Amino acid sequence: MKYIVVGPSIINDVELTDGTIKKSIIGGSIYCVAGIKLWCDDCLYISNVGYDFSKYYGEWMENNKCSYSGLKEILPHTQYTLLKYGKDGIHTEKSIYGSKEEELINILDKHDINNIYNFCNKDTKGIYIEANEMDDIWDNLDKIKTAGNITVMWELPTSVATQPERKKKTIEVIKKVSIYSINFPEAKVLFNANNINDIIDLIIKLDIPCYLRYGKNGSYMICNNNAYFSESINLGEVVDTTGCGNCSTAAALYGYCEGYNPERIALIGNISAGYNLLQYGPFPNVVSKRNEAYKFLET
Repeated sequence: MKYIVVGPSIINDVELTDGTIKKSIIGGSIYCVAGIKLWCDDCLYISNVGYDFSKYYGEWMENNKCSYSGLKEILPHTQYTLLKYGKDGIHTEKSIYGSKEEELINILDKHDINNIYNFCNKDTKGIYIEANEMDDIWDNLDKIKTAGNITVMWELPTSVATQPERKKKTIEVIKKVSIYSINFPEAKVLFNANNINDIIDLIIKLDIPCYLRYGKNGSYMICNNNAYFSESINLGEVVDTTGCGNCSTAAALYGYCEGYNPERIALIGNISAGYNLLQYGPFPNVVSKRNEAYKFLET
């Protein structure tokens, strides 16, 4: 596979800041698959799921011609959480099945580097990973490197970026990957800075390429000792922002691996996010918008 997405499958009951709740919205790293699928069909989803995965995700997987070969049915249920938005874009998640199942999933929902490696081949360009900083995957990245010249991208989970006691290990993992992504509220905590220019300077000093999401303003691709900004793109009425970070991050990985310049990489992320904003959950048939997306990229 040319692109591989590794991460959790999570169904959400989304509670918005005004108290409105939207039920059974598919989420998790499927947003990342959508971000890449807008541009390229050759993308495999690797995720640990429950017996009920198809009940929630089946229609989307079929519409977007996604393979099930990377899915492992090892969880009691596909993760299902109440996702509650707070101020400044930070959110919390709590399992609807209770704390005991949440603890069990934390034990079971691990990714074997050998399983990921088995899906790599000479054509594999990029792997997107959403995992916490303590996952064994980070100590075994050399296995991936033996499969070829593969770019590994890490999207920092919110909890990893916003809990100061985890900063040391988080920075260690950032230095192991090819490129990483974080949003502005998370970056303020991780880098202990409030000003966007100060944060950019600190990211440049870390010297690992970074896709920095700047909310409704747009995004930065930070590399080569510079920050390259692209404004957000308006494709219609904004319905929901959930998953835009995942979606745009994976799309940026595609742009980075395909050799686009930094401004175009940021724009590719913004375009994928633009489609994601139009409804609850990922765009229903994102592959149908591919020609349109490339036209936006060319303008």
